[in-house]
Amino acid sequence: MAQAAQPASLKTAVPSAYLDQWVWVRLASAAIGQPREPSDLQVLAAVRQASEAGVAFPLSVTHYHETARITHPRQRADLARTMASISRCRTLCSGRILLRHQFLEAMHLSFGRPAFRPTPPQPLGIGWGWAYAGTRLQPQLRGPSGPVDPASMPGLPDFLRRAAQFTEYQLLAGPQDADIPRLRQLGYRPEEVERVSQSRVDWETFFADLLAGDPVSRSELRVRVQAREIIHEHYELLRDLFAEYRLDLLRATGVDPARPKASRVRMVAFADRIPSVRIAVDVKVELFRNAARKWNRNTVHDIDAVSRAVPYCHVVVPDREIADLVGRSEAGPRNGTYVLRGLRDLPDVLADLTTQAVQSGRDGEDWVRHGEDFCMDLADLG
Repeated sequence: MAQAAQPASLKTAVPSAYLDQWVWVRLASAAIGQPREPSDLQVLAAVRQASEAGVAFPLSVTHYHETARITHPRQRADLARTMASISRCRTLCSGRILLRHQFLEAMHLSFGRPAFRPTPPQPLGIGWGWAYAGTRLQPQLRGPSGPVDPASMPGLPDFLRRAAQFTEYQLLAGPQDADIPRLRQLGYRPEEVERVSQSRVDWETFFADLLAGDPVSRSELRVRVQAREIIHEHYELLRDLFAEYRLDLLRATGVDPARPKASRVRMVAFADRIPSVRIAVDVKVELFRNAARKWNRNTVHDIDAVSRAVPYCHVVVPDREIADLVGRSEAGPRNGTYVLRGLRDLPDVLADLTTQAVQSGRDGEDWVRHGEDFCMDLADLG
């Protein structure tokens, strides 16, 4: 099997640590004086110190989805307060944008198109818009004649910055129950997100049922899972990119009816050059090998999160089971990422990241000033 190339440029410019939702829940509990474990208070202190020093703790679409599924508004508010104050609502860029670059890189290495190595996108940005579409949402003051220049009014830039903070916090915390009827009139349909997630669970469950009646070797299973991953999760992106660069998949992989395995090897090598796809495939293979494993939405979301985070972040703390599966595939060393199985080692790892952050300096983001209370008096909100 071809070894996947991993450009160092995929890493965020500043040291970064991606924390799975369960970690944020533990930190939020510690922040309100109800730690699940006594050591969680030390972990919270280490995370806050690292954040203050400039280490990024980016959120992803998965965090927004999983926070929205919490039914109690107060619990969402407590969680969002902790997440926003530590992450400063920094987010990983939209998965479609990151995957587009990864596919282009793999096409360049495998097929010579594009002819030049594609320029990587900025993986780290700010807010809900960056996570969903790669665009930062900025509040704007408008007057009778149109947009008002922030520089024309004393204090306006600071006001708009704080308004952006509050808006991002509210997007993370989600609506209050009383707001939902009005939001539905504007098109708010959270059940559609759940429907899409469930359809993905059903897709994996269907294949698990097929394997139960027709088991295959591990190597054959990996090829099938890889093909399913490309077809179900990334077909439109692959189709559009091949059309853009005038590539034919069958021709590019050298399909020859007399030598069917030759093109399979080339296709596997191509897919393995897409870091996020390779991570998702390797984790799913291990899950499918366990016939007793039941698929659910949390599993699908966890795979999404870890497959996006590992190529771009320096440290990733996923669900323990996912961490074990990622460890079997050696995705961490291959991508230059520490994948931790729990919180015990996080403070020591963060100490190293903090040193790197201090040496590299700030990255220029001005969404929140370091050392300043988040979002005016955020501790009194919610």
